Amino acid sequence: MRVLAACLLLSLLLGVVVAQDDDYEIQIAAKLIELKADERLHVELLSGTTDLQGFKITVPDGTSAVYLNVLDATADIDLALCDDKLETVDDLDEHSICESMTARINETLAFTKKDGLRPGAWYVYAGSFAAYDEEEVSFDILLSFNTKPKLDTPTLPFAPMATLTPLQRAVAACVMLYTEEGAGGSGTVISASGLILTNRHVIEGEDGKALKRVWVSFTRSARETPVQTHIAEVFKEDAGLDLALLQLKTDLDGNPIEKPDFVWLPLATGEGELGDELRSLGYPAIGGARSLTSITLTRGVISGFESTKGELQWYKSDCLVSAGNSGGTTINAKGELCGIPTETLHDPETMEFLSYIRPVQAVPKEWRELIK
Repeated sequence: MRVLAACLLLSLLLGVVVAQDDDYEIQIAAKLIELKADERLHVELLSGTTDLQGFKITVPDGTSAVYLNVLDATADIDLALCDDKLETVDDLDEHSICESMTARINETLAFTKKDGLRPGAWYVYAGSFAAYDEEEVSFDILLSFNTKPKLDTPTLPFAPMATLTPLQRAVAACVMLYTEEGAGGSGTVISASGLILTNRHVIEGEDGKALKRVWVSFTRSARETPVQTHIAEVFKEDAGLDLALLQLKTDLDGNPIEKPDFVWLPLATGEGELGDELRSLGYPAIGGARSLTSITLTRGVISGFESTKGELQWYKSDCLVSAGNSGGTTINAKGELCGIPTETLHDPETMEFLSYIRPVQAVPKEWRELIK
């Protein structure tokens, strides 16, 4: 499933073959917009009519760096800095100097003198290659010179934990994760200090090594898409168990978290039994518009167990786990985190599936002591 999940996400991000017909041609806005520093500009596009909006920027003498942010996007946004105006999308190959094409919701493109920045005219193109025909796409774009702009990070928690029902608490603690390589997944906040438990393959790079930083999004409510708020660092990893422990470290501006007070879920104290009800929460790609998706809940029961040397390793379940659910939140009837949805075995001929959920009892003892 992990390979299939990666391929699915990659195809979704690269987009045209998924979202458009084979003969679909990306449309560039006929008119360039002058983009000025420190002025946040709202953009609305209609896929099929205008897929990419072009902007002209003028870099003053003495500028050491250019920063471009795409904010509050309603779809995955492709962003490119070019050294000349584009006539067609095919010109990107020749004129694109720097690109940001990951699925992070608040994307930063940085280009410095060391990279070849010079004073004068440059061109920026932003839009969604993955949008569906006639889909309305909107986003804000913000240009700054020399220093990164300060982003408006929402204040957490969105609601006091004491006011939440057990399910609302699980929703608030279930987070969406993205890395600099764009791969996505889910995780669960398991301490007020901001520890996050997830699968290792969620934060794994193309070289197979665990990446260092992860962008974290929280959900205000089950009806809304998550809001990107913080950056976490990989704290612990275990390739054999396919688990990773992250620590929320800074806001999006890089400011340390001074008084962490995150909504979190307790780990289940006992193992589940055959037939126990399970509910899984996460952010599967199939649950929304590509990487931007509201939280999704599936339910099932513990259908079986797999153990090694008497130690419980897996819950088998009919609770559906899709690409993007990996690393997320499986709760028991008490609302405790009882497992980490990890993978699904699927038979394409019979359409049968069986999900494998890592029980929290399999989390290394050293990690559990840290969590306490």
